[in-house]
Formats: sequence, C-alpha cells, structure tokens
Amino acid sequence: MTGEPGRLTLVGTPLGNRGDLSPRAREALLAADVLLCEDTRSPGRLLGEVRLPPRMSCFAGNEEERVGAVLERLAEGAQLVYVSEAGMPVWSDPGARLVRAVVDAGYALDVIPGPTAVATAVALSGFTGSDVHFLGFPPRAGSARARLLQRVAAAEGTTVLYEAPGRVGELIDALAASCGPAPRRAVVARELTKLHQEVLRGTLSELAATVRGRGSMRGEMTVVIEGRPSVEEAPEDDARAAARAVWDALHDDALKPRQRAKRIAALTGLENRVVYEQLRALRER
Repeated sequence: MTGEPGRLTLVGTPLGNRGDLSPRAREALLAADVLLCEDTRSPGRLLGEVRLPPRMSCFAGNEEERVGAVLERLAEGAQLVYVSEAGMPVWSDPGARLVRAVVDAGYALDVIPGPTAVATAVALSGFTGSDVHFLGFPPRAGSARARLLQRVAAAEGTTVLYEAPGRVGELIDALAASCGPAPRRAVVARELTKLHQEVLRGTLSELAATVRGRGSMRGEMTVVIEGRPSVEEAPEDDARAAARAVWDALHDDALKPRQRAKRIAALTGLENRVVYEQLRALRER
C-alpha cells in the first residue's frame, strides 16, 4: 500500500504485438497492489518472467460479484489496475460495471490509454474518423439483427463492427443486401497489429465475393463500413440506382408482402414495420 487513497486504473494493453505496451502501462502493471484481469494469464504474456503483483480474475461472468471485493480493497487504500485480455477495457470488453461502482462509491479512477481495434481499423480504412459508430458484435438473428442492418444502411458516419471469423462472410452478405445497390465501401481488418495482419478493401458486394472465395478465415475480425452519402452529396447515378431498386421491389410479383417491405426498408433505412404498414394501407385503398 502507498498510503494514498484507493484508486482504480484502467490500462490499455496491446492487441497482439507486445511492443505496443507503453512504458507508463508497464509501470502501472508492476506497481499495482492487485491486478484485476479478464484473463489472469495476460499480464504474464505481456511482461515475461518478471514478478507480478497478485492477480484477481474479473471477466463478464463474475464482474458483478467482484465489485464488493474491489470496493473493500479501495477502502484500504489499494492501488488496483484492471486489464482486459487485449485492448482497452470497456470497449466491447468487461469493465463498465466495475467503473460505475467505483465512481458511485467516490473512489478515484484513472485511465492509461492503449490500442483499440476500433481506432486502429478506422485509421487503416481511410474513412472519416469524425463521425464513428461502434456497434460491437452484431446480434445473430431476429429483429435485433434486422434493426442493426438498417441502422448501418442509414448511417452517414463510419460504422465499426466486430465479428467472429466463421460468421464474417454471412455478415458482409447481409450488409451488402441491406445497404442496397449503390456502391458502399468497406474494410475487413484481420489480426490487427499481429504478424499476419491483413486488410481487405472494396465495396460490400466485392468484399462479399472475396470473403466467400477465401473459405474459412482465422483471427479477430473488425469490419468498417463507410457512411452513405447524404442526400445533398449523393451522386445522381446512385440516386437513380436506388430509385430503380425501390421501384423494382414495389413491382416484383415474386416477393411476398413482408419480403417486399424488408427489401424497401433495407434500401431506404426506414423501419421494416413502418414500410410494411404503409404498403398494406396502399393495398387497401
């Protein structure tokens, strides 16, 4: 113990390249009274054979249970450090509940920044970084997934998603369908900062074909989708293509009513339910 008031420090750790650990982060890890870890093996991998402070697991499944013990140690004046398995805590990782509890209890909180896959992938994409929407891992199915796809289709800013390698092809296919026929650029970044880092670029349709052709892919996947052009900026050809796609959907006799509504919703960014109700009202006139 240092005699100072208790403090929790969140420390960003490398995504995969140990050389990205900052000197300040290394110092904090070694000086902590207790290391709170999403994976208690991670600090050892980062720091090698040096003697580490005591470690306590704190992952999504037990984060709530750890709050009491953490507050007790802070009350004793302990200097605690929290690290996720890789990257920044809280960013699609545990830590938010712990932070809220510490702040609500009035203890000091600090952050030592480090790498995040979100910022790294956006920088590599070449898309705007001034309006970024991070949506984490997409829902697997159902209305929640449909709402997310519509949200991405309608977004004028850059959108970032995480996805498992076995599902990234299905995600790109769904994004290509929901964003409509106008070209929408995207990036699939794999194994960021690691030896086998790879960045795939193209329109969503091109990437869908590329990922299908690759078969199975390994590693952590980050998908970055460029925002759609605003109405004022949309090229005339894109506007004409979008209007044609909506017209075709309205007059495609092979589509059932709900299929027609879903396609138009994906093209326009409107809610599926709203489109379906409007189409039904038109039929009843």
